[in-house]
Amino acid sequence: MQLTNPTSEAVALECIERELTLLVRRAQKVNLTRILPNESLDRAAYAILGRLHERGPQRPGSLAAHFNLDASTISRQVATLKRNGLIEQHADGNDRRAFRLRLTEFGATVLLAARAERHLILREMLRAWSPDDMANFASLLTAFNTDLERLLQLDRGQDQDTDR
Repeated sequence: MQLTNPTSEAVALECIERELTLLVRRAQKVNLTRILPNESLDRAAYAILGRLHERGPQRPGSLAAHFNLDASTISRQVATLKRNGLIEQHADGNDRRAFRLRLTEFGATVLLAARAERHLILREMLRAWSPDDMANFASLLTAFNTDLERLLQLDRGQDQDTDR
């Protein structure tokens, strides 16, 4: 989308910034408490489980790099996921000193249940949207996240994701 009038661009940027702030604040309030019996599945846990589901076993350093987090933060999150039986660690076949994290069967079940619940929430939120509007939004959101990841990689001085 190309805005030719600088004033309309400034207005659009102001609106985007404000709406993104609201989106992040509101999205953090959506907890999926029904997934785990004694603990909610927070967004960090959901993201880590999703990454392991999509990419397979990962080293903690790779997860930290992907999520732009330091090792201590990932270690705390991983410890909670292991304690809840959602992930397990196993020796890295390429380096006996290292290990990789992978989803347990229970972890995959929890992830898929959380994903299904999120889809129900999205369906309810978007029920009045046309399929074309949903497709356009999905395309624009994908492009936005791709550009955001590119910016984060530049900030980290990386050209691509690595699995260290």
